[in-house]
Amino acid sequence: MADRSDEITPALPGLGPVPAAGPGAPGYVEAATVVMVDKLRADGWISDWHAGPVALAIVTARRVDASEGRGAPSGQANLLRAMKEIFELLPTPESVSSDALDKALAFMMSGDGADAGAPA
Repeated sequence: MADRSDEITPALPGLGPVPAAGPGAPGYVEAATVVMVDKLRADGWISDWHAGPVALAIVTARRVDASEGRGAPSGQANLLRAMKEIFELLPTPESVSSDALDKALAFMMSGDGADAGAPA
């Protein structure tokens, strides 16, 4: 049997790298990151105060796209971990809503607002 360990085989359909739209065009992860950032900005969840984490998210997404199918899997895993941590720096509707709900529940449980609507 011949040694074919250096032979490159194509990925299964749908599992290969997603090609960019053209030279210099953003890759899939970068494009999705920009869409997410634009939506969060339009909805008022992020502002110019979040410029640093937004820039980090876009640069990291670009590196994830560029590294797909190249290098060691551990390098890809480290980039994806960094991307997750950067996304956690950005506010999301769920995290803000959860914080507001937690504050409301704490207020109601403290008894300070228990009789607010009751006649004296």
